Amino acid sequence: MVLGLTLNQNPFKSNMNIQPDFAPPPTKVTDQVIPVIDIGPLLAQENDAINCVAEQLNIACSNIGFFFVTNHGISEDVISKSFEISKEYFSLPFEEKMKVRMNRHQCGYMPPDVAIHNDTFEIRNTALTAQHSEAFKFTFDLNQDHPDFGKNIRFRGHNKWPDSDVCPGLHEAFMGFHNSFQSLGMSLLAPLAISLDLPHNYFNKYFIDSSSMTRIAYYPPIDGKSNQVALPGHRDSSFLSFIPPATRPGLEIMTNNGEWIEQPIVNDAVLVNTGTALVEWINDRYLATPHRVRADSQEPRYSNIFFFYPNVYSLLECPETCLSPANQTKYPPFTFGDFHAGFCERNFGYAEDWN
Repeated sequence: MVLGLTLNQNPFKSNMNIQPDFAPPPTKVTDQVIPVIDIGPLLAQENDAINCVAEQLNIACSNIGFFFVTNHGISEDVISKSFEISKEYFSLPFEEKMKVRMNRHQCGYMPPDVAIHNDTFEIRNTALTAQHSEAFKFTFDLNQDHPDFGKNIRFRGHNKWPDSDVCPGLHEAFMGFHNSFQSLGMSLLAPLAISLDLPHNYFNKYFIDSSSMTRIAYYPPIDGKSNQVALPGHRDSSFLSFIPPATRPGLEIMTNNGEWIEQPIVNDAVLVNTGTALVEWINDRYLATPHRVRADSQEPRYSNIFFFYPNVYSLLECPETCLSPANQTKYPPFTFGDFHAGFCERNFGYAEDWN
Protein backbone atom coordinates (compact mmCIF):
# COMPACT_ATOMS: atom_id res chain seq x y z
CA MET A 1 0.00 0.00 0.00
CA VAL A 2 1.02 3.59 -0.59
CA LEU A 3 -0.07 5.33 2.60
CA GLY A 4 -2.72 7.96 1.98
CA LEU A 5 -4.98 5.84 -0.22
CA THR A 6 -8.42 5.05 1.08
CA LEU A 7 -8.79 1.85 3.05
CA ASN A 8 -11.16 0.24 0.56
CA GLN A 9 -8.67 0.40 -2.30
CA ASN A 10 -6.34 -2.38 -3.38
CA PRO A 11 -3.30 -0.32 -4.44
CA PHE A 12 -1.43 -1.26 -7.62
CA LYS A 13 -3.81 -4.07 -8.60
CA SER A 14 -5.27 -2.20 -11.54
CA ASN A 15 -1.98 -1.30 -13.14
CA MET A 16 0.61 -3.92 -12.26
CA ASN A 17 1.54 -7.23 -13.78
CA ILE A 18 2.05 -10.32 -11.67
CA GLN A 19 5.09 -9.84 -9.42
CA PRO A 20 7.78 -12.48 -8.93
CA ASP A 21 6.89 -15.04 -6.26
CA PHE A 22 10.26 -14.53 -4.61
CA ALA A 23 10.09 -11.12 -2.98
CA PRO A 24 13.38 -9.30 -2.40
CA PRO A 25 14.64 -9.60 1.18
CA PRO A 26 13.46 -6.90 3.58
CA THR A 27 15.69 -4.13 4.88
CA LYS A 28 17.42 -4.78 8.18
CA VAL A 29 16.93 -1.67 10.29
CA THR A 30 19.68 -0.49 12.60
CA ASP A 31 17.80 2.28 14.40
CA GLN A 32 14.51 2.00 16.29
CA VAL A 33 11.96 2.66 13.55
CA ILE A 34 9.12 1.29 15.68
CA PRO A 35 8.51 3.40 18.83
CA VAL A 36 8.80 1.70 22.22
CA ILE A 37 6.29 2.81 24.87
CA ASP A 38 6.79 1.90 28.52
CA ILE A 39 3.28 1.50 29.95
CA GLY A 40 4.42 0.40 33.41
CA PRO A 41 3.71 3.84 34.92
CA LEU A 42 0.28 3.84 33.22
CA LEU A 43 -0.65 0.49 34.72
CA ALA A 44 0.61 1.71 38.10
CA GLN A 45 -1.61 4.80 37.72
CA GLU A 46 1.28 7.18 38.28
CA ASN A 47 0.70 10.91 37.96
CA ASP A 48 0.42 12.12 34.36
CA ALA A 49 1.38 8.70 32.98
CA ILE A 50 -1.82 8.58 30.94
CA ASN A 51 -0.95 11.83 29.15
CA CYS A 52 2.63 10.71 28.58
CA VAL A 53 1.45 7.47 26.94
CA ALA A 54 -1.20 9.37 24.97
CA GLU A 55 1.46 11.64 23.48
CA GLN A 56 3.61 8.68 22.47
CA LEU A 57 0.60 6.86 20.97
CA ASN A 58 -0.22 9.91 18.88
CA ILE A 59 3.29 9.99 17.43
CA ALA A 60 3.45 6.23 16.80
CA CYS A 61 -0.01 5.86 15.30
CA SER A 62 0.36 8.96 13.11
CA ASN A 63 3.76 8.08 11.71
CA ILE A 64 4.07 4.28 11.43
CA GLY A 65 0.96 2.59 12.87
CA PHE A 66 3.07 0.18 14.95
CA PHE A 67 4.57 0.44 18.43
CA PHE A 68 6.00 -1.80 21.12
CA VAL A 69 4.72 -1.81 24.69
CA THR A 70 7.04 -2.77 27.54
CA ASN A 71 6.21 -3.47 31.19
CA HIS A 72 2.80 -4.54 29.94
CA GLY A 73 2.00 -6.77 32.90
CA ILE A 74 1.38 -10.03 31.02
CA SER A 75 3.22 -12.97 32.51
CA GLU A 76 5.76 -14.67 30.29
CA ASP A 77 4.27 -17.95 31.52
CA VAL A 78 0.91 -17.05 29.96
CA ILE A 79 2.52 -16.37 26.59
CA SER A 80 4.92 -19.34 26.62
CA LYS A 81 2.18 -21.76 27.68
CA SER A 82 0.01 -20.66 24.75
CA PHE A 83 2.87 -21.43 22.35
CA GLU A 84 3.55 -24.78 24.00
CA ILE A 85 -0.08 -25.83 23.59
CA SER A 86 -0.16 -24.42 20.07
CA LYS A 87 2.62 -26.78 18.99
CA GLU A 88 0.81 -29.71 20.59
CA TYR A 89 -2.46 -28.85 18.88
CA PHE A 90 -1.03 -28.47 15.38
CA SER A 91 0.83 -31.77 15.74
CA LEU A 92 -2.47 -33.64 16.12
CA PRO A 93 -3.68 -35.81 13.22
CA PHE A 94 -5.49 -33.82 10.55
CA GLU A 95 -8.71 -35.73 11.14
CA GLU A 96 -8.65 -34.80 14.82
CA LYS A 97 -8.16 -31.11 14.09
CA MET A 98 -10.98 -31.17 11.54
CA LYS A 99 -13.45 -32.24 14.23
CA VAL A 100 -13.56 -28.56 15.18
CA ARG A 101 -13.40 -27.16 11.65
CA MET A 102 -13.76 -23.40 11.32
CA ASN A 103 -17.32 -22.05 11.20
CA ARG A 104 -18.70 -18.89 9.58
CA HIS A 105 -18.06 -17.04 12.83
CA GLN A 106 -14.31 -17.67 12.33
CA CYS A 107 -14.09 -19.97 15.34
CA GLY A 108 -12.30 -23.29 15.18
CA TYR A 109 -9.62 -24.88 13.01
CA MET A 110 -8.64 -23.48 9.61
CA PRO A 111 -7.04 -26.23 7.50
CA PRO A 112 -4.24 -25.46 5.04
CA ASP A 113 -4.83 -24.41 1.44
CA VAL A 114 -8.22 -22.75 1.90
CA ALA A 115 -7.59 -19.08 2.79
CA ILE A 116 -6.92 -16.44 0.13
CA HIS A 117 -6.33 -12.91 1.39
CA ASN A 118 -8.28 -11.03 -1.24
CA ASP A 119 -7.68 -7.67 0.44
CA THR A 120 -3.97 -7.93 -0.29
CA PHE A 121 -2.35 -5.40 -2.59
CA GLU A 122 0.50 -7.75 -3.55
CA ILE A 123 0.23 -9.07 -7.08
CA ARG A 124 2.11 -12.35 -7.09
CA ASN A 125 0.92 -15.90 -7.70
CA THR A 126 1.57 -16.98 -4.13
CA ALA A 127 -0.41 -13.98 -2.83
CA LEU A 128 -3.39 -14.88 -4.98
CA THR A 129 -3.49 -18.59 -4.16
CA ALA A 130 -4.50 -20.42 -1.00
CA GLN A 131 -2.09 -20.16 1.92
CA HIS A 132 -0.34 -23.23 3.32
CA SER A 133 -0.71 -22.05 6.93
CA GLU A 134 -3.10 -23.49 9.50
CA ALA A 135 -4.88 -21.60 12.26
CA PHE A 136 -7.11 -22.03 15.28
CA LYS A 137 -9.30 -19.06 16.20
CA PHE A 138 -11.59 -18.27 19.11
CA THR A 139 -13.33 -15.47 20.94
CA PHE A 140 -15.01 -15.27 24.36
CA ASP A 141 -17.13 -18.14 25.64
CA LEU A 142 -20.67 -17.11 26.63
CA ASN A 143 -22.26 -18.35 29.83
CA GLN A 144 -25.80 -19.66 29.61
CA ASP A 145 -27.09 -16.64 31.52
CA HIS A 146 -25.60 -14.18 29.02
CA PRO A 147 -28.30 -12.34 26.99
CA ASP A 148 -26.63 -13.40 23.70
CA PHE A 149 -26.36 -17.08 24.58
CA GLY A 150 -28.08 -19.36 22.05
CA LYS A 151 -29.29 -16.52 19.82
CA ASN A 152 -27.02 -17.34 16.87
CA ILE A 153 -25.64 -13.80 16.71
CA ARG A 154 -22.71 -13.55 14.27
CA PHE A 155 -19.34 -13.69 16.05
CA ARG A 156 -20.90 -14.15 19.50
CA GLY A 157 -20.37 -17.36 21.44
CA HIS A 158 -19.57 -19.82 18.66
CA ASN A 159 -16.27 -21.26 19.88
CA LYS A 160 -15.36 -24.81 18.91
CA TRP A 161 -12.99 -26.55 21.31
CA PRO A 162 -11.29 -29.95 20.91
CA ASP A 163 -12.04 -32.55 23.58
CA SER A 164 -9.98 -31.94 26.68
CA ASP A 165 -8.48 -35.44 26.53
CA VAL A 166 -7.23 -34.81 22.98
CA CYS A 167 -5.16 -31.75 23.89
CA PRO A 168 -5.15 -31.34 27.69
CA GLY A 169 -4.89 -27.77 28.95
CA LEU A 170 -5.67 -26.14 25.59
CA HIS A 171 -8.79 -24.27 26.66
CA GLU A 172 -7.20 -22.94 29.84
CA ALA A 173 -3.97 -21.87 28.13
CA PHE A 174 -5.65 -20.21 25.16
CA MET A 175 -8.28 -18.39 27.21
CA GLY A 176 -5.61 -17.29 29.68
CA PHE A 177 -3.77 -15.72 26.74
CA HIS A 178 -6.98 -14.20 25.38
CA ASN A 179 -8.15 -12.68 28.66
CA SER A 180 -4.71 -11.30 29.48
CA PHE A 181 -4.48 -9.44 26.20
CA GLN A 182 -8.05 -8.22 26.48
CA SER A 183 -7.06 -6.57 29.77
CA LEU A 184 -4.01 -5.05 28.11
CA GLY A 185 -6.17 -3.66 25.31
CA MET A 186 -8.60 -2.15 27.81
CA SER A 187 -5.71 -0.40 29.59
CA LEU A 188 -4.80 1.43 26.36
CA LEU A 189 -8.29 2.79 25.65
CA ALA A 190 -7.95 5.85 27.88
CA PRO A 191 -4.59 7.11 26.57
CA LEU A 192 -5.69 6.33 23.01
CA ALA A 193 -8.84 8.42 23.51
CA ILE A 194 -6.82 11.30 24.96
CA SER A 195 -4.40 11.07 22.02
CA LEU A 196 -7.39 11.83 19.79
CA ASP A 197 -8.55 14.77 21.96
CA LEU A 198 -11.45 12.73 23.31
CA PRO A 199 -12.60 12.15 26.91
CA HIS A 200 -10.55 9.40 28.56
CA ASN A 201 -13.57 7.07 28.79
CA TYR A 202 -14.80 7.67 25.23
CA PHE A 203 -14.13 4.15 23.92
CA ASN A 204 -15.15 2.19 27.03
CA LYS A 205 -18.81 1.59 26.19
CA TYR A 206 -17.91 0.15 22.79
CA PHE A 207 -15.90 -2.62 24.43
CA ILE A 208 -18.62 -3.87 26.75
CA ASP A 209 -19.23 -7.38 25.39
CA SER A 210 -16.15 -7.07 23.21
CA SER A 211 -15.88 -9.51 20.30
CA SER A 212 -12.06 -9.77 20.40
CA MET A 213 -10.51 -12.82 18.75
CA THR A 214 -7.24 -14.75 19.07
CA ARG A 215 -5.56 -16.40 16.09
CA ILE A 216 -3.17 -19.25 16.87
CA ALA A 217 -1.22 -19.89 13.66
CA TYR A 218 1.18 -22.46 12.25
CA TYR A 219 3.30 -21.70 9.16
CA PRO A 220 4.99 -24.81 7.77
CA PRO A 221 8.42 -24.44 6.20
CA ILE A 222 8.33 -23.93 2.43
CA ASP A 223 10.79 -26.55 1.22
CA GLY A 224 13.65 -25.25 -0.86
CA LYS A 225 12.14 -21.81 -1.37
CA SER A 226 13.63 -18.70 0.15
CA ASN A 227 12.26 -15.17 -0.01
CA GLN A 228 8.70 -16.37 -0.53
CA VAL A 229 5.82 -14.62 1.20
CA ALA A 230 3.60 -16.92 3.30
CA LEU A 231 0.97 -14.30 4.20
CA PRO A 232 0.75 -11.44 1.69
CA GLY A 233 0.78 -7.75 2.54
CA HIS A 234 -2.40 -6.66 4.30
CA ARG A 235 -3.84 -4.43 7.00
CA ASP A 236 -5.64 -5.91 9.98
CA SER A 237 -9.38 -5.37 10.40
CA SER A 238 -8.97 -4.88 14.15
CA PHE A 239 -9.14 -1.88 16.45
CA LEU A 240 -5.69 -2.88 17.72
CA SER A 241 -3.65 -6.06 17.17
CA PHE A 242 -1.25 -7.43 19.80
CA ILE A 243 1.66 -9.54 18.56
CA PRO A 244 3.94 -11.25 21.09
CA PRO A 245 7.17 -12.62 19.59
CA ALA A 246 6.66 -15.57 17.25
CA THR A 247 8.90 -18.63 17.40
CA ARG A 248 10.73 -17.56 14.23
CA PRO A 249 11.39 -14.27 12.39
CA GLY A 250 9.22 -13.50 9.39
CA LEU A 251 7.03 -10.49 10.13
CA GLU A 252 7.73 -7.56 7.83
CA ILE A 253 6.34 -4.02 8.03
CA MET A 254 5.95 -1.50 5.23
CA THR A 255 7.25 1.98 6.06
CA ASN A 256 5.85 5.26 4.76
CA ASN A 257 8.25 5.22 1.80
CA GLY A 258 7.02 1.80 0.65
CA GLU A 259 10.05 -0.11 1.95
CA TRP A 260 9.61 -3.49 3.67
CA ILE A 261 11.57 -3.82 6.91
CA GLU A 262 12.13 -6.75 9.23
CA GLN A 263 10.28 -6.51 12.50
CA PRO A 264 12.82 -5.21 15.02
CA ILE A 265 13.35 -7.21 18.20
CA VAL A 266 12.66 -5.57 21.58
CA ASN A 267 13.18 -7.83 24.57
CA ASP A 268 10.13 -8.48 26.77
CA ALA A 269 7.93 -6.32 24.55
CA VAL A 270 4.66 -6.87 22.69
CA LEU A 271 4.23 -5.38 19.23
CA VAL A 272 0.96 -3.51 18.63
CA ASN A 273 -0.55 -2.16 15.42
CA THR A 274 -3.59 -0.08 14.60
CA GLY A 275 -6.23 -1.77 12.42
CA THR A 276 -8.70 -0.57 9.83
CA ALA A 277 -11.71 -0.66 12.19
CA LEU A 278 -10.09 2.02 14.34
CA VAL A 279 -8.72 3.97 11.39
CA GLU A 280 -12.03 4.15 9.52
CA TRP A 281 -13.81 5.02 12.78
CA ILE A 282 -11.49 8.01 13.30
CA ASN A 283 -11.51 9.12 9.68
CA ASP A 284 -7.91 8.20 8.80
CA ARG A 285 -6.44 10.31 11.58
CA TYR A 286 -4.11 7.38 12.30
CA LEU A 287 -2.53 4.82 9.99
CA ALA A 288 -3.28 1.15 9.42
CA THR A 289 0.07 -0.01 8.13
CA PRO A 290 0.59 -2.98 5.80
CA HIS A 291 2.54 -5.99 7.03
CA ARG A 292 3.18 -9.53 5.84
CA VAL A 293 4.85 -12.80 6.82
CA ARG A 294 7.80 -14.22 4.92
CA ALA A 295 7.99 -18.00 4.63
CA ASP A 296 10.70 -19.86 6.51
CA SER A 297 12.47 -22.46 4.38
CA GLN A 298 14.02 -24.28 7.35
CA GLU A 299 11.68 -24.49 10.33
CA PRO A 300 7.99 -24.15 11.18
CA ARG A 301 6.83 -20.81 12.57
CA TYR A 302 4.20 -20.43 15.31
CA SER A 303 2.48 -17.11 15.85
CA ASN A 304 -0.19 -16.19 18.42
CA ILE A 305 -1.95 -12.88 17.78
CA PHE A 306 -4.72 -11.15 19.71
CA PHE A 307 -7.16 -8.96 17.75
CA PHE A 308 -8.81 -6.36 19.99
CA TYR A 309 -12.35 -5.77 18.73
CA PRO A 310 -15.29 -3.63 19.90
CA ASN A 311 -18.68 -5.23 20.42
CA VAL A 312 -20.64 -6.19 17.32
CA TYR A 313 -23.66 -3.94 17.98
CA SER A 314 -22.60 -0.36 18.66
CA LEU A 315 -22.73 2.18 15.86
CA LEU A 316 -19.23 3.56 15.32
CA GLU A 317 -19.50 7.19 14.20
CA CYS A 318 -16.61 9.52 13.51
CA PRO A 319 -15.81 11.67 16.57
CA GLU A 320 -15.94 15.44 16.08
CA THR A 321 -12.25 15.69 17.01
CA CYS A 322 -11.39 13.67 13.90
CA LEU A 323 -13.15 16.05 11.52
CA SER A 324 -11.94 19.34 10.10
CA PRO A 325 -12.52 21.49 7.02
CA ALA A 326 -9.56 19.72 5.44
CA ASN A 327 -10.62 16.24 6.64
CA GLN A 328 -14.34 15.76 6.04
CA THR A 329 -16.13 12.49 6.82
CA LYS A 330 -14.84 9.71 4.57
CA TYR A 331 -16.76 6.72 5.92
CA PRO A 332 -20.38 6.25 6.91
CA PRO A 333 -21.15 5.03 10.46
CA PHE A 334 -20.85 1.26 10.82
CA THR A 335 -21.15 -1.52 13.35
CA PHE A 336 -18.15 -3.73 13.91
CA GLY A 337 -20.38 -6.76 13.32
CA ASP A 338 -21.05 -5.61 9.75
CA PHE A 339 -17.46 -4.50 9.27
CA HIS A 340 -16.06 -7.84 10.41
CA ALA A 341 -18.59 -9.79 8.34
CA GLY A 342 -17.47 -7.95 5.20
CA PHE A 343 -13.82 -8.63 5.95
CA CYS A 344 -14.52 -12.32 6.51
CA GLU A 345 -16.55 -12.64 3.31
CA ARG A 346 -13.71 -11.15 1.27
CA ASN A 347 -10.81 -12.98 2.90
CA PHE A 348 -12.23 -16.10 4.55
CA GLY A 349 -14.96 -16.97 2.09
CA TYR A 350 -14.14 -20.66 2.39
CA ALA A 351 -15.93 -20.74 5.76
CA GLU A 352 -19.01 -18.66 4.91
CA ASP A 353 -21.18 -21.79 4.64
CA TRP A 354 -19.35 -23.90 7.25
CA ASN A 355 -21.00 -24.60 10.59
